[in-house]
Amino acid sequence: MEGRPWWPKGIVQSHDDDSISTSWGTLPLHVPDVTIDWWNSLEKTWGEWPDASQFDLIEENQNGMWYDIGEFKVLIIPIPTGKNASRLARNPQLKAALNSHLQLPIAGCDKNGDHVLVYPKKEASKVTAKSLSDLHLTLIEGNWSTPNDEYGWNNRLKKVEDTLKTRTLWRAPHASNTIGIPRIELDGMMPIPIPLGEFLLWNDDTNLPMIRQSLKHNVLLKWREFMPPEYWGEDVMRAATGGVAHLRYDLKLMEKAEAVAFGIETPEIDEYLAGVDRFQAKLGNMRMMRMGIPLAIFGLIGTFWLDRAGEFENSAIGYLTFAIIWIISGTLYFLSEPDWRQAL
Repeated sequence: MEGRPWWPKGIVQSHDDDSISTSWGTLPLHVPDVTIDWWNSLEKTWGEWPDASQFDLIEENQNGMWYDIGEFKVLIIPIPTGKNASRLARNPQLKAALNSHLQLPIAGCDKNGDHVLVYPKKEASKVTAKSLSDLHLTLIEGNWSTPNDEYGWNNRLKKVEDTLKTRTLWRAPHASNTIGIPRIELDGMMPIPIPLGEFLLWNDDTNLPMIRQSLKHNVLLKWREFMPPEYWGEDVMRAATGGVAHLRYDLKLMEKAEAVAFGIETPEIDEYLAGVDRFQAKLGNMRMMRMGIPLAIFGLIGTFWLDRAGEFENSAIGYLTFAIIWIISGTLYFLSEPDWRQAL
């Protein structure tokens, strides 16, 4: 198994017939002898379970083994990572809402999570700005989206940073219009299990920022054309409010986790992570520029009260001085903020 693409050789410590122990935790292990007899004997199946007339291997990847079984294609997942893919098809409300947007599995087998997923045989359509925005708008209209969860999002990053020992530390606030959506991993417009490394490091059912998905699939700029402005305004995008730069960091960190899990060298990601502290230094300088604003506010309040007490002969000088400090500080803060487009 050590040579199989779905085997996490970078973190595996030991395994037996039923489980695999890694440096990040233990998961169930189900490596079947793929035959028609095995197929017909599977328990805990759901959906429109099909007959299999053949098992022709299409490919193996980090998700598992893809087979052509005749009328359908099947993903067999030896190391299940939850039920994120199947719940979209097994929940009647979600299925009704998403069936026209996603190539959902029509059946599956639950064995400590999604062990087998059966999909229509046709190729899933590509992820485009329009298809992704249609999906997101449906989730919003169906009340499947959730409010800003910066606490959960930042805790998730902390767990990954601590485990990977990346020597990076980046927390960010998020604008109120940065909403979350259910965790849907896409291969084209087809939901698949979430990556093994991510599941091991953070297996809480956390909705992630909607805009993150458009950034992951490189359709962000075009995606904005199909979405209401409140979901992609400057408050959502800018670096000061957990925008594009911070979400790109999130994506790179998860890519690094997957690479470590499967023992893959990633010099480009390592170079990016090494430069995070330099970007954060720019953000630090930006925040220093803003320190003049509270000083100006207190100065204006103090001037007002001293003027009321008759301590100033010409209070206009005080008002003017602190107003200028406010304007200069705010202007420098605005000008020193990195353009979020630089993070694309």
